[in-house]
Amino acid sequence: MVKDRITQPPEPGVGPPPREQSRVSDILHIEIAKIQTDGEYIKRDLAEARADLRDIRDRMTRLEVRVDHLPSKGFIVGVVMLALTIIGGLITIAPKMQNWLGTAITAAR
Repeated sequence: MVKDRITQPPEPGVGPPPREQSRVSDILHIEIAKIQTDGEYIKRDLAEARADLRDIRDRMTRLEVRVDHLPSKGFIVGVVMLALTIIGGLITIAPKMQNWLGTAITAAR
């Protein structure tokens, strides 16, 4: 005759808690609801990012239009060189012009 094994219930607090089918279903519903909520937040954040990118694109377009009206580097260099040439020429001929006009400054002794 084979002895019947008597299984003892596990000690309380040891091992995973027993799960009922309805509890598993509730957990799944809660997790799905969390995922849906996260998806809605992601959707909202993406819409905000798109709006921000449109704003940046519009600002860049306006900035390009403003920059197009600025003088070029070549123009600025040319104007500075012309101004320096004129100033250098005036400094060079200033004593001759003073003698010609009779307004030369004489050195005091």
